[in-house]
Amino acid sequence: MTAEALHREYSAREFNRDPSAVSRAAHKFGTVRITHRGQPSLIVVDAAQYPDLMPPVAPTILGSLSVDWKWDDAALSEPPRAQLNLQVGDLA
Repeated sequence: MTAEALHREYSAREFNRDPSAVSRAAHKFGTVRITHRGQPSLIVVDAAQYPDLMPPVAPTILGSLSVDWKWDDAALSEPPRAQLNLQVGDLA
């Protein structure tokens, strides 16, 4: 195991003893693995990399309804009236 790989993996005991060392390693290397009895149990990820790991969020109806809409007084005004020029012979 390389020296860098050793700094990217901590036992649960090391994590409990010095969590700030794990935090520094996550900032430096991006991800750090925490093992419990030799088995991987947690991954600590730098916050800057977290959005890149998440899948894109599909738009939802609720999200679309929560858009900040602007009030439009013109929408409440009287609609324009149609001008109809009907003659008596036009309906036959």
